[in-house]
Amino acid sequence: APLREAIEYEWVQFPDDFVPDQYSGYPTQESEDEWAKLWDFGEINVPYENLHLLNKSTDMPWQRTDPDEGGGVVGFLEVFHVIHCLDMVRQFIYRDEYDYSANPLFDAPDHVVWRHVDHCINTIRISLQCTSDVTPYLQFLAPEKPAGLDADFRTLHTCRNFDKIRDWNREHKTTLHIPEGHEHPFHKDMDLEQYQHSS
Repeated sequence: APLREAIEYEWVQFPDDFVPDQYSGYPTQESEDEWAKLWDFGEINVPYENLHLLNKSTDMPWQRTDPDEGGGVVGFLEVFHVIHCLDMVRQFIYRDEYDYSANPLFDAPDHVVWRHVDHCINTIRISLQCTSDVTPYLQFLAPEKPAGLDADFRTLHTCRNFDKIRDWNREHKTTLHIPEGHEHPFHKDMDLEQYQHSS
């Protein structure tokens, strides 16, 4: 990874996820802004000579960054891709409760948006299976609950310091240039016959 020097580990006590916070509930402009602060940081420069470390070939026509920004390959950190995907699934769930008409991710035919959401669900699944967190959460007796039991989700984890990674991305942000006549790669359009989504 290009940012090994920015990776630090810390102990994190997970919260009780049934307690509302700034990321949960019906969308507001404030919650939308908070979600954007988690992932919307832009691209980074991956040195061309380091592609082999990512098991990538130099034979591919990779998009290059400007010479004054490193002259490498345009890259995105996977953590922000996954959080973007979680954010989009959240927005898709609440699309009838909040006006996303100005959001370019929803400015596409329905089948394209559905395909993007399906991609995001699969991306989150793959990421979770890859990390495979095996920290156990415990159950305790709770006679006042219908089942007489409740779960304690306040588990202790060793985590990468997210703020350090976010700061590194901000400091190393480069520019994504969309070739003339092309769209942002978030919207890879497709023939509806190739992808049928039953609603």
